[in-house]
Amino acid sequence: MSESSLDADQHLACGRTVGELVEHLAGDAPPEFAAHAASCPHCQAALADLAPGWEPVRRAAQLSVEPPRGLLERTLLTVRGARDGAGGSPAEIAQEQGSLRVAPQATLVLARRLSGELLADRPGVRLLACTGDVQEVRVDLQVGYGLDAPEVTTRLRAELERALRNLLGAAAPAVWVRVADVAPRQGS
Repeated sequence: MSESSLDADQHLACGRTVGELVEHLAGDAPPEFAAHAASCPHCQAALADLAPGWEPVRRAAQLSVEPPRGLLERTLLTVRGARDGAGGSPAEIAQEQGSLRVAPQATLVLARRLSGELLADRPGVRLLACTGDVQEVRVDLQVGYGLDAPEVTTRLRAELERALRNLLGAAAPAVWVRVADVAPRQGS
């Protein structure tokens, strides 16, 4: 079967689809399809083409995969931050023509972008999460083993506060930076 014939919606001469064959190989096809595939020359030919490539998929599916340490916590922090940022009062920035209202989500997006830019030239430091609202932004970092973590967090906090103040003025949120993870030493 050619690469172009791996389209799940492609119909075989018998009227069945490649998608149904893939479901059959995955063990998700209804029993009546299995009976059809066992006797249909079109399905048999397509299965003969698909089956050898499916064996590595089956082996990989049998492997137990441990999620990375802290993945659940980082995911929940991000989801909470997005949910918390969806509501709440906007920040108001006084301007000559009136007030500019900045939504909590916009404040978080701005803080994430600025954090990423500020960390771009710091090897061994990675942004894990940026959560909060217009009142307070919390930044979680992964810091490489051996780096001066207190210096990294203090410096990022000061730089991020300054950048947010430059853009949002008095409406800039408080900034909290913490080390949430330490990356292992290179080569260990």
